[in-house]
Amino acid sequence: MTKDKNESLADQHIVSSSSSDFTLEFASFLLKSNALKFGAFTLASGKPSPYYIDLRMLPSFPAHFRLTIGALKDVVAKKMPSFDTFASVPTSGLVFGSALAYEMEKPFVYVRKESKGYGMSKLVEGHLASGAKVVIVDDVATTGLSVSKAIDALRANGGVVEDVVAVVNRMEGAEEKLKQMGVRLVSVATIQDIASSLHRAGLVDDSTMDAVVKQIAASGGLETD
Repeated sequence: MTKDKNESLADQHIVSSSSSDFTLEFASFLLKSNALKFGAFTLASGKPSPYYIDLRMLPSFPAHFRLTIGALKDVVAKKMPSFDTFASVPTSGLVFGSALAYEMEKPFVYVRKESKGYGMSKLVEGHLASGAKVVIVDDVATTGLSVSKAIDALRANGGVVEDVVAVVNRMEGAEEKLKQMGVRLVSVATIQDIASSLHRAGLVDDSTMDAVVKQIAASGGLETD
């Protein structure tokens, strides 16, 4: 039986995560699956946003989930050639981090948002060797607050954290916050990449694109050529 285009790309890993073809395919899928919605939304922080992105939808679509994990793997292989362990913060990032660790045959730990009130009361779950170089995997990077807390916890438990990889960077301060901690943020795609590719393809209108650009600019994250 002939596989569809998306299944073939996911299996063969022939789409580069840095290519415009990948970005458009990824962005189009997010839009069609309702993992990305444009409109008037209020984020958990209380901040208004012209779009909402929910990557918890992705594992429900195995072909695209494999494609995304493959893209994360490509980014890590190119940008972070030497490290020991992956880590994530529950809950959304844990899905991507554990799948990526399995794919790349690396150890994996996760950082609780708060220590459990029983047993060992640990913040870091799993075995973290002292001095291990840790790459944190996140689904969506926004302000960097939750990831910064994870960095503190991992460092307090002997980990060395210099890199965070996210599926999508909302470009709303995370990169700058992490840089202040001596940590680099890289991503499969930024919201600017995603919105621009959809706009060029005629899948979002001018007013929607303008709203996204204004949101990014208000956070000081706008990229220019």
